[in-house]
Amino acid sequence: MAFVFPPGIALGPVTPTRGRSVVATQAFGPGDTIAIIPDTLSIAVPDTPHLALTCSYCLAVTSEVSNPLGSPGPSTPKIKVRACAGCKTSYYCSAACQKADWKLVHGLGECKTFKRVRDIVKGEEAKTAPPGEVTDGQWNVLPTPTRAIVQALLRPDVLAAIAEMEGHAEKEGADGKRPLLEFQARAILNYMHRQTTQKSMGETIDVICKLKINSFNRTDVDIGQSGVYFNPMVAMLNHSCIPNAYVQFMGRKAILHAYREIKEGEEIEISYIEKTLHRSHRLNALMAQYHFECHCPRCQHDLDNYEVCQQHPHLELNSLSLVPDLDKLRNPPLKGLLRSNKAMQRYIEEIYPSCSAASLHGVSLIERFKQLQLRWKLCAQLRKAGLYAIEPLSQVLVEGGIYFAERGDLACGLATLCFVEINSEAYKSPLPFCTLRVTSMMMLAKLLANTASITASEASGSNQGLSKRIYQALNHMDQVTMSQVILAMVVHYCPMAHSKEWLIYYQAKDLLEDVESLPGRQKENKLVNAFIRNPNGSEERRFFTTTVLGPVETLAGFALEVMETEFGK
Repeated sequence: MAFVFPPGIALGPVTPTRGRSVVATQAFGPGDTIAIIPDTLSIAVPDTPHLALTCSYCLAVTSEVSNPLGSPGPSTPKIKVRACAGCKTSYYCSAACQKADWKLVHGLGECKTFKRVRDIVKGEEAKTAPPGEVTDGQWNVLPTPTRAIVQALLRPDVLAAIAEMEGHAEKEGADGKRPLLEFQARAILNYMHRQTTQKSMGETIDVICKLKINSFNRTDVDIGQSGVYFNPMVAMLNHSCIPNAYVQFMGRKAILHAYREIKEGEEIEISYIEKTLHRSHRLNALMAQYHFECHCPRCQHDLDNYEVCQQHPHLELNSLSLVPDLDKLRNPPLKGLLRSNKAMQRYIEEIYPSCSAASLHGVSLIERFKQLQLRWKLCAQLRKAGLYAIEPLSQVLVEGGIYFAERGDLACGLATLCFVEINSEAYKSPLPFCTLRVTSMMMLAKLLANTASITASEASGSNQGLSKRIYQALNHMDQVTMSQVILAMVVHYCPMAHSKEWLIYYQAKDLLEDVESLPGRQKENKLVNAFIRNPNGSEERRFFTTTVLGPVETLAGFALEVMETEFGK
């Protein structure tokens, strides 16, 4: 290997079925940072829709990007980007980033390649478009994976690392897909102004296949951006649907966190896909993208989310969370129900395609309502069985809560997302520092803050009677303190979930400081801080149960009625 692993991890043994592995060089606790993967050999490419809003080198996103969690606070870094004058495809937040990227790859041929793409596309469009109607849109930009391939072909250090990796070229070219690979390789070589020879075609196809197998979806959980990320050290981490670690991205770097306790010498495993999907969908996704069949305990024994939650070794950490009863996590009443119910399994297989065929992100409220109405109806048997942590019902509930909030019916959104946090997310992601749990808490804190000044008589939305009842319940709650406690938990967990560079950390910190600075809150500030320091203390626990947990359960009690009233018509 031409690279050195950072402290915390090392190259592990090679096995016939799983290939290379990565092991821990010391013990780690849940939430600990195992290693920060350096960006020396990284390829980090923003996706096409966000290309003009993202620095192509450091991956900082412009402050103008809308965020579902609200506007950035005063401590959030303010970012602006400008296009490269040469290719008008890459964007940079500073002269330093542009200079660094020019040295890394942009000046090695990427800029000329991107410019050639624009010139070729514009030239073709000019032949057919009416005068003055030649535009400069996203179709003048190479697709996200192709831009990553171009970078790999231009960087000898990356090519050397890729050369030792598996690409499954024979499988990628099977079932009549070889001509498509050849077409893609020929187009890339043409754009790069390289000769198309048997050797260059073979090398390009090899890179295409190896990057597909060994790269990751670089997801920005704040704005929904997804790009391509490659690093040979991360690529050597093997997969499990019950992983002991997870990766988050910060700029060009990857941060490896421990999901549970990891012993020295133990193999580190991450999940390549969404691990809570139905078993058949996990297996299909892994085979299609990575060409292997998973044999982890979750797949071998077809464990559902409740069973996996029950077996988790660190459930006691939920004492600092919105879970009202830890015994329900340790002994979920519905464990094993799916495995023993073949009819329910077949039912889930039947409804899954219709409930997950299209993302609702960015869809109009009218179309979202129609989709949620259909999906709510399809999930009737899951609802009747109380399987709220099982997909696709779990995601339908989340989408419902977001729908209400974005429509302006804050009370119904708050009630639905409280229900999700207690009855769904806690079982799907058993530890409170999981990214989805922290994001969910942040949404609840903001909804509580935004509903604090609304009275029952001001209730709005299509379910005004139901919203009015929720606001009447809210009038008996201390929403400011509830929001403060939840924000304090978000700030506490952000470094474990992601990092202190996470946008949610900045937002939560700013909002928490605003609440703490309100006049006359010295007593509440003292109680909140005492609970965060000692969540299991008798007095602290009594305060939390009375002020936060009890009210959250009350709000969650409205959720099913809210969903049925809106989508069960």
